[in-house]
Amino acid sequence: MHNAPSVVYPVGRCVFYALLLAIIGLLSAAVGTLFLLGFAQRSDHSWRWAPVLAWVLLWMVWVAVAVTSWLRSLQGTLKWDANMVRDEGGAGAWLWSDLSSSEPLALSKVERVLDLQNKILLRFRSVSTGQRWIWVERSGHPARWNDLRRALVSSRA
Repeated sequence: MHNAPSVVYPVGRCVFYALLLAIIGLLSAAVGTLFLLGFAQRSDHSWRWAPVLAWVLLWMVWVAVAVTSWLRSLQGTLKWDANMVRDEGGAGAWLWSDLSSSEPLALSKVERVLDLQNKILLRFRSVSTGQRWIWVERSGHPARWNDLRRALVSSRA
């Protein structure tokens, strides 16, 4: 599949990523609460609630980091230009346009890390920004979804 068409695909905040973080947060809160309440009931020391308080504070920090991570998710446009020639001689090149920048960033590598058919976790690298991660969802542009998938396979060859 060396003839994938050029494609421009919008990337926004991923609802699936938010749900995944919420599920992890709720499961960790439930497990931690059950464990610590059992510990606090068995302990006769006056400081028995200290681990519970520490767990609650630690969990709140995790929630803040998770929410911040989701809010700072990369948003922009991922572009596969089939007509460009790569430095190593292959045809086609990936470009990333952030919402905040006017110049597209040439990507040295785009990899599918997790492919769930309707959403894909991608890792891309560029010389100037290093490694970054994005979730791409079919709902971003359903008509171009298959073109994006073809481009991902074609660029790997």
